[in-house]
Amino acid sequence: MLKGVARSGRNVPELDGSRLPLRVADRFFLAAHSGENRISPRIDTDLLALGCAGGLLAELIVEEEIALTPDVRPSGNGRCPDFLSWTVLREVRREAGHDLRTWLEHLAQTSVEKVRSRLVLVDVLREVPISGGLRGGAAAAWRLADARRETPTAELEQLFTGTDAATGNGVITVPERLTEITFALLARETGVLRHLRFSKNALRQGEFRMDSWESLLPGTLRSLLHEIGAARGASAITPRH
Repeated sequence: MLKGVARSGRNVPELDGSRLPLRVADRFFLAAHSGENRISPRIDTDLLALGCAGGLLAELIVEEEIALTPDVRPSGNGRCPDFLSWTVLREVRREAGHDLRTWLEHLAQTSVEKVRSRLVLVDVLREVPISGGLRGGAAAAWRLADARRETPTAELEQLFTGTDAATGNGVITVPERLTEITFALLARETGVLRHLRFSKNALRQGEFRMDSWESLLPGTLRSLLHEIGAARGASAITPRH
């Protein structure tokens, strides 16, 4: 059983040609933080954990490594592109039969730390040792390794205003597009979007596109986003204003 919880093409696009691609949970983590010398959450820490957990599950859904029947179960060949994804998939394989809410609650216990560690590993974040103050002891903070990296706001604004390849009545299946759109909808569902500065045009187009994209997502991703909203409501987690 999951401890502490009651039972209840694979590549994503690079931010530029010389950097490793960021995954759904990575993008969400960065969008949910502000600051350069020391990053800090824009939203409630429980909501941050929920969003990171949702991002980790979304990555495996996009890559068809997990499915809903309606419980979460493994469905792929286990060819995950990074160790964190493989670790989550290994847990699902070991504990198949739990529902989405259970997995969100379970993964949220450590999701922020794990996603942050992955971002450190790929040199997007760097640890900044700080003094422990009067109580003594070491503490730590994190900063962006490269302030020139495209910001989540800029990435989302381009998604909202650029050419929309996800039009029509068919379900979106291209992994790169699913990654981008899932990130945007996850940011909206958790309240992150309201903390980012967009032009009026980008915000207006973004709202229109997100409404249309949601209906074109595969059912598993729609179910995940709806479950995140339900979990937030059940826990009375509200976005910061």
